[in-house]
Amino acid sequence: KGVKISLVDVHGIVQGQYEDGLYDTLPKAGLALTSTLDASLQEFGEELLRGKVGSIVAIEPSTGEILIMASSPTYNPDELVGRERGNNYIKLLNDPRRPLFNRAVKSKYPPGSTFKLVNGLIGLQEGVLHPGQFYPCHMGYKVGKGVGCHAHPSPIKLNQAVQMSCNAYFCYVYRDILDNPKYKNIGEAMNRWNEYVRSFGFGRKLDSDFTGELNGYVPDASFYDKVYNRHWNSLTVISLSIGQGELGCTPLQMANLAAIVANRGHYYIPHVIKAIEGRDSIDSRFYERHNTLVDSKHFDVIVDGMYRAVHEPGGTAVALGRLEGLELCGKTGTAQNPHGKDHSTFLGFAPKDDPKIAISVYVENGGFGGTTAVPIASLIVEKYLTDTITRPHLVDYVKNMKLYYPAYDKNNK
Repeated sequence: KGVKISLVDVHGIVQGQYEDGLYDTLPKAGLALTSTLDASLQEFGEELLRGKVGSIVAIEPSTGEILIMASSPTYNPDELVGRERGNNYIKLLNDPRRPLFNRAVKSKYPPGSTFKLVNGLIGLQEGVLHPGQFYPCHMGYKVGKGVGCHAHPSPIKLNQAVQMSCNAYFCYVYRDILDNPKYKNIGEAMNRWNEYVRSFGFGRKLDSDFTGELNGYVPDASFYDKVYNRHWNSLTVISLSIGQGELGCTPLQMANLAAIVANRGHYYIPHVIKAIEGRDSIDSRFYERHNTLVDSKHFDVIVDGMYRAVHEPGGTAVALGRLEGLELCGKTGTAQNPHGKDHSTFLGFAPKDDPKIAISVYVENGGFGGTTAVPIASLIVEKYLTDTITRPHLVDYVKNMKLYYPAYDKNNK
């Protein structure tokens, strides 16, 4: 830090020093910071997101170190220095796609089907679900207003439900969680579900060292008591079973979920500072292990389903995610969007039994998770683990995607 006071004219042109520099102070260098970000990976992620609206967050599961935090659209920092910085700032501020907005930590997205992992794990912990439990699906869940689903074999068990992203299966699971007779009423069951979800880092700040992090939102019983005047049941909130409804999650929280599953039940607070000059360590909170309320023994069947989703026929991420030897495990999501085409999302980790990277990709108006978010994640994981790209055609496919964003297009063009 230092101070230099200059005399300027009405046009902002420097005319000389004030009082011959009497009040100036020599600059003193600040402490050097070492970032956790992988520069080449960050650059590659930003390339893949160009022309899209969304974000990529990748974490090293064993440490919580953030490897990528990319938000798109972005801006050139050089535009915010120099004489035109004021005009450029106003342009950026008025851009409907909000390039100044860091979607990785500020967006409150519906997680979509990626959230089925959480409900499955809660069901296992609560004892209302076991890995071999079969449920039917005939193009959806047919009780009440129902929840639609795509065509796939039926009935199926838990790992297959993760593999094929069956909506009906998790509707059954979620209703069993809320209608569990061990709770006095649905309000008590809902609040217990809320506690489980919050233990996965949702509905609250993760306390990272990156500024502007939002809480997201996870509803509780009091919310629905107010909305429905205490007249609601498990069918009323069935959309929560597939990550829709009132749920709001940041991409950072979703990447942290990928890290939790990779670690089989625990996480370290995500952070972007690796080291500070002259200090032996960073803040101690980043070394603390945080456990979820779900026992580690329940994660294996979920991991198996995520592996099958990328590697087995019928998996929702096979077509554009599978690469021999990569051992990517993942879960796709297609999040409903009232303002246009559905959002595309994917979270996963690799390798399966020795995870080095956990990742979340969220692309607004990207459609199916398997067609937009999956290839982005697969390419980034490949580059990180192998330091090479063997599928240039897939890079071209991602870069040439034409997505339409009516929510940001004021002229509807």
